[in-house]
Amino acid sequence: MERLSRTVLVIFGLTGDLSKRKLLPALFHLARRGILPDGFRILGISRKGTTVADVISLVRDAVSRDAPEPGGPDGSRSRLEALARLEGMLSVLDMDISREGDYGLLARELDRIDATAGTPLNRLFYLAIPASLFGTVTARLGKKDINVRGPQGRDSRFLIEKPFGENLETARELIERLDRDFDESQIFRIDHYLAKETAQNILAFRFGNPLFRGSWNREHVRAIMISANEAIGIEGRTAFYERMGALRDLVQSHLLQLLALVTMRRPESMDSESIHRAKEELLARVVPPEPARMADETVRGQYETYRAETGKGDSMTETYAACRLSIDTDEWRGVPVLLRTGKMLREKVTEINVIFGDPGAEGCAKGEGTGDGAFGECNVLTIRIQPNEGIAVDLRIKKPGFDSLYDDVQLDYCYRADATAIPDAYERVLVDGMRGDRTLFASANEVLSCWRISNPILDAWKDPLFPLHVYGNGSAGPEAANALARAAGVEWLDETHLVCPVPRARS
Repeated sequence: MERLSRTVLVIFGLTGDLSKRKLLPALFHLARRGILPDGFRILGISRKGTTVADVISLVRDAVSRDAPEPGGPDGSRSRLEALARLEGMLSVLDMDISREGDYGLLARELDRIDATAGTPLNRLFYLAIPASLFGTVTARLGKKDINVRGPQGRDSRFLIEKPFGENLETARELIERLDRDFDESQIFRIDHYLAKETAQNILAFRFGNPLFRGSWNREHVRAIMISANEAIGIEGRTAFYERMGALRDLVQSHLLQLLALVTMRRPESMDSESIHRAKEELLARVVPPEPARMADETVRGQYETYRAETGKGDSMTETYAACRLSIDTDEWRGVPVLLRTGKMLREKVTEINVIFGDPGAEGCAKGEGTGDGAFGECNVLTIRIQPNEGIAVDLRIKKPGFDSLYDDVQLDYCYRADATAIPDAYERVLVDGMRGDRTLFASANEVLSCWRISNPILDAWKDPLFPLHVYGNGSAGPEAANALARAAGVEWLDETHLVCPVPRARS
């Protein structure tokens, strides 16, 4: 791994939910692995009188269930050393981020950290802040006393959590606002799905294996299905979810980004700029359903206890979204693309299914009867993002014996064997931020294309008469989504389609 530059990480939202669940544990694991460079500093922004000891206590609570590491009877020494290292890097600044006058305190504190370090540090700002404060915060961070770009390649970079706007218009306004004070190379729009190890492997798998590289097109692929299902509900985030809904929360961002990786043309090189250019070209050719086809090619649903749980008795907010898209390129024209996401479903799973079939085949719906297999005359390639990460291919073979009966078998590569080596998505986000590598972050053009694709669906769903399908808690989702898949000649894979199952413990 390349040597990381000396950096000060400034965390806005230090004690917020995202920081406690993801960011602080990621920093702990980087410290524990010895990845954080000497001279790395963390400056947390708080207005609650938070102390360094308070933050370390949050980290300790978040990682208390970590598996032990070698070196001690229970790994506690390694944990204690990592906590001590993190504590030595950390300081906290009390300020009100909604008050422009308080940013002078931040500028002076950053200058003090530079002076203590004996050299100017790169500045990496992590903005886990409410959307209502985004304009105020970014406008002030853009001033020259904070947004430094100096000699020896010194830079200021900004890690920004989604949502990147709430529709095409607000996303464009947000991008134009940032363009006034920042260069696009400074903006790192976080999509943590792209930072997951299996998602990173998509391009290597596609372009590094001639077996698949030559058949990755409409002549051999019957359909592409991408799912992001969750077994939990909204977990008390009523205000957020009522504003966002499932389509904005996951389809518009994560699933369309995964689709771009699965269907983009081979980039000129594997550098960040070339990869983004290939993704942008692909997303520009993704076609949403025609307005007259919205009721046939999109499904919005809501789990049955949502209104009682939120106290919103007339809410039309979707907790389930599915849609059929198309891609207007020579490689993919005519291939149905199905995306779905939902909460309070039967299983938690995020995966990509590429359905291979013979040219001219009518489809790949599940067969009936002996020998038909799970998907008739088709092969299924599954890229499992989470859980049980891995890549699997379902193949057809003859069963042993005298009769000509067929069976389905699976070839797989499962990450469980390398689980200890897989960095968490937020660890990768932080490391790439320090590197200045924007490959796994969304570009402005990608964001705008994703909203262009999503906006017509959102507009159609504004109609109070558009169907809202209620589905049972713990079910597979609305029956209308199954009909959507069958109309495309396939069926959604369910929990009976195992990928990289966890081995049972030996008795």
